[in-house]
Amino acid sequence: SYVFYQYGMEKDPLSNGLYFYLETPEYFTYDRKLDIQKKSAFNPKQIAFFERNFALKNTGQPFPYNLATGWFFDSHTFTPLLDFQQQKVITWAIDSILNTVKLIESRNPKFHFGGFGWDEPRPTGDFWDGRKKATMESWTGDDSGAKYPGVIHNYSTYTDGHMEFYKQLYKRTRHEYNYAKFFSEPYDIYKDWIQLIENRPDAKEITPDIISQEGPGTQFVDDRRIYTSKLLKKENAYCTTPNVFQDKDNRLIAAKAAINGSWFGWFGRFGGTGDMPNFQSIKEVPARLKLIRVLANWENINGTPLSNRSWNGSIYKSNTAFASSDVISILQPHTHKLFVVFLTKSGKIVLPDKKRAVTISRTDSLFIESENGAKDLYLRNNIIELKDAKCLGKGYIIKYN
Repeated sequence: SYVFYQYGMEKDPLSNGLYFYLETPEYFTYDRKLDIQKKSAFNPKQIAFFERNFALKNTGQPFPYNLATGWFFDSHTFTPLLDFQQQKVITWAIDSILNTVKLIESRNPKFHFGGFGWDEPRPTGDFWDGRKKATMESWTGDDSGAKYPGVIHNYSTYTDGHMEFYKQLYKRTRHEYNYAKFFSEPYDIYKDWIQLIENRPDAKEITPDIISQEGPGTQFVDDRRIYTSKLLKKENAYCTTPNVFQDKDNRLIAAKAAINGSWFGWFGRFGGTGDMPNFQSIKEVPARLKLIRVLANWENINGTPLSNRSWNGSIYKSNTAFASSDVISILQPHTHKLFVVFLTKSGKIVLPDKKRAVTISRTDSLFIESENGAKDLYLRNNIIELKDAKCLGKGYIIKYN
């Protein structure tokens, strides 16, 4: 029901009834790609706007070499970052963001605003010096940008201004959309967020509703330091790593998320790092990966008690899901449909007592029922097995009553 907004989504009827998130919403307020090779294309008014409203690393070089650099798209195209040390810039950015939200909704009143998300946010700012992470201190000697003549910095450090932007954006947004939620995806929840803000007096005010781990592993539930801070609960923790392809690794993360009441999914991309192939579409993602990444989420939505969820390091099971090296089966919330992927010929599905399969469907690349799949499976009382190894790794949906 909730999607990251992409330009033009509101024009498609498929957006009706959905809620959209703006990812790094400040980037919706200006063109974030500044090409140094095309600096002559900017007129004096445009240059003045950049120098007075964006973070500067120095005042001794001409535009655009005086701008502090964010993410580089290539060797000569980078993202300039807003100067959040100025209150007027914060106000302008928030006004522009909320105006963008209203504009999208006005184009399709059935497409609703859901909230904001940030990919790898850093309190000190998402600055880069080429391909290396940087901070304002890298250029100016302290956590503060250079000031263009006449510019007033209302906040003494870039970090303070950046955090003030979050606080004011959260407050304004919740005032206008009290159901809105905010989430972020640092690489490591503790090292890249909690540790950096936990001693601030406004730590709770700048903590989003959900924080997700981009890196691989189970630190998002196992690192006790995250939770001793009292800034995050496990039910608000997520893993969205795009770096893990193998079945056992995904099963471990999914099971750990499930037994802790946390979540597992995707954030914007399906791979290209770690040992994950560079999938460009969910259609390319194997059925087993599609399914294992909803295990914890569907368990939570099904309301399966944590006391009924178990993980022994190899097998996850509850009364609504099962995952092993042989088979994955999860009950879809609000239906009587069991989503299944057989990984080996040894895999078996055991339906609840006195339940019988009504329909068995093969699924397409979106894991949607596509054709009758009853001939692929053996049904013996309430036990279901795969007939032919050529069907291993394919998705099935079994409806029972």
